[in-house]
Parts: sequence; structure tokens; C-alpha cells
Amino acid sequence: MAARGTNAARIRQRMPLQTEIRNAILDDLILSGEISAGAKLPSEAELCETYAASRVTVRSALQSLAEQGFIQTRRGSGSIVLPRAKTIASHLTRLVSFDSYAEQAGEAFDTVDLVIEDCPDDDPARESFASDQQEHLTRLSRSKARGGQRVAWIIDYVPAQVLTRDELSEEFGRTGSVLDILIGRDLAQFADSTLEPVIIDEQLAGHIDAAIGSPTLQMSEMTCSRAGTLIDRSESWLLPGAFEFSFRRNRDSF
Repeated sequence: MAARGTNAARIRQRMPLQTEIRNAILDDLILSGEISAGAKLPSEAELCETYAASRVTVRSALQSLAEQGFIQTRRGSGSIVLPRAKTIASHLTRLVSFDSYAEQAGEAFDTVDLVIEDCPDDDPARESFASDQQEHLTRLSRSKARGGQRVAWIIDYVPAQVLTRDELSEEFGRTGSVLDILIGRDLAQFADSTLEPVIIDEQLAGHIDAAIGSPTLQMSEMTCSRAGTLIDRSESWLLPGAFEFSFRRNRDSF
């Protein structure tokens, strides 16, 4: 395996260090395919050197990867990369688009039924934005298909002060994701999200290939800039069989 050098500078962000290193190992070695299923990760000592971290921190990162099913750790034998599931796994602590997760998992989404339009005056989502943002607000809706099945319906609302309708139309054709556009422009800093189960009604059944009355997951996100300004409201309806969400719960420190 080719040497990767020390990657400490790019992972020093706001999350706990063990979480940052866990995500770096996941992205650099597992999701990228550099270490294939059934092969071993580098030793703890090598990972400590690569990510300029202590053995305790690296061991905690590896434990997290094991708990979420990415690796199996065997005493005296190291950590083995496990085969990935067919569902698209999304880690709720990371601000990453569904398209990026799919790509990392070796899958791909097709964008179908794309509509980019001025947000209608009677759309209640308008009320989420400041009055000056509501004047020119773009609504972008589309379904996401995998293997010919529409597994998600997503709507984004973006003020013209952030991206104009023309900019959205041009860049979405290259990325397939509003969030990826915002991240690529270094506009998105964090998103406040909620996830709840809902039942597919007649309207949703027109955008997702599932029967009326079937369960789905609705994710609502308010994506903000570093200054805390709302730059994108997103509503997503996702088939549970196509997506898997995970996160770690920690005790509060007093």
C-alpha cells in the first residue's frame, strides 16, 4: 500500500478527535476501496503515525467502526474490513449528501422528474426564510432512483442571495445535489435535522415507487452558513429499505 503521509491538518475540526479520525479512516481506507473487504487495515501504530494521534484515540475510532459494522477487530490479528451492506449508509453527524454516500458505497443515484421553479407564493416553506430571502426563492424537486426504482423524493428551497435559479440549474446538472453545490462553494457549515416516520400518501406515491400506506422516513434539514444564516431548506422522503442511518449517543459531561 502506498504511503499516505500525515493527514493531521485536515481532520482537526470541531468534532471529538476520535470521531474525526474515525471518519478519516472510513473515507480514506474503507469507502474509497483502498482496503478491500476481507483485507486488514493498517496496524494501530501505523494509523497513529498517519493521523498524528495517540493509540487510545485510534483504538476508540476503530471501536466505533466495529460497532457500526465496517470492520471486525480480532485480538492479535488486527482489524478486518467487512463487506458493505446494499443499503446506503448515512452517518447523521456528518454533513454529506445522499449522492456522496451512494458513491462511496459503490452505488449511484439517477435524478428523475427534476423540476426547478420559482417557489409558489402559497408554499408554507417560505415562512422558514427571512422576509428579504422570500422575494426570490427557488424550489428544486426531484426523485432519486437506484436500479430503476425511485427510492427518494427531495425538495430544496434556496434563496437567490445564496444561489440564483440559473446557477442552481447549471451546477445541479454536474453534481445532482444541492448540498454538494453548497459544500463545494464553502457555503454550508451545519444543518439542523429531524427524522421521523411517515406513511406514503397519494402524493408521495407519485414520486416514490412504493404502495400507498407503506412506511417512509422524512428528513427535514435547515442548512446554515458559518454565520448561522439559513441557506437551504430541504425535505426528503426516503424508503427505509434503501437507506440506513446511524449515529453515536454519548453521555453528557458535567
